[in-house]
Amino acid sequence: MNLQSEDVLDFYELEAELRKIEALASPSEAHGILCGQLSGGLTGDQVAWLKEYLPNLGVKGEPWDNTREWFCQLHKFTLEELVDNQFNFMPLLPDDQDPLDTRLGSLAEWCSGFLAGFGSAGARRPEEFTEDALTALRDIQQISQVDTEIDEEEDGEAAYFEVLEYVRMAALMIFTEFAMDRANVVPPGATIH
Repeated sequence: MNLQSEDVLDFYELEAELRKIEALASPSEAHGILCGQLSGGLTGDQVAWLKEYLPNLGVKGEPWDNTREWFCQLHKFTLEELVDNQFNFMPLLPDDQDPLDTRLGSLAEWCSGFLAGFGSAGARRPEEFTEDALTALRDIQQISQVDTEIDEEEDGEAAYFEVLEYVRMAALMIFTEFAMDRANVVPPGATIH
């Protein structure tokens, strides 16, 4: 299977793959869990990671080989985006053409997944957190509980994009703070910002 980043890092492609393995998690939640695990410094090879990841998605069995390969590529491409010095990382969410309340609900699910994934990467002592990291995690937690009943006006769109940009940068900051110092998290040849 010769997959490219744009073939894998796509909300609708992830949705299709999750259906194949009968996952309970939404695509946004599944991507959030992965990003949270990576940001928390979860280490190990991709097979070990997959055995930890799939139960978090509500998957009961092991995926067949071609799906396993796809999820390993999701892991690889997501990690490459997180370490990219161009800051191209973006949470996987529905397209801008989808209704605003749908996109906002998916952003809340992504945030919830991120927190679950970060927590599953291991316990941390309070002194390990900078004030910025604590604030970012608290904000992500609040966004995970956002009310999706919002006005479809232009102000609602602008507010959505502002919150999305904040979440994107907060996730990158948390990843940088907790995962970048672990050499085995960063793939060989990756550029570190």
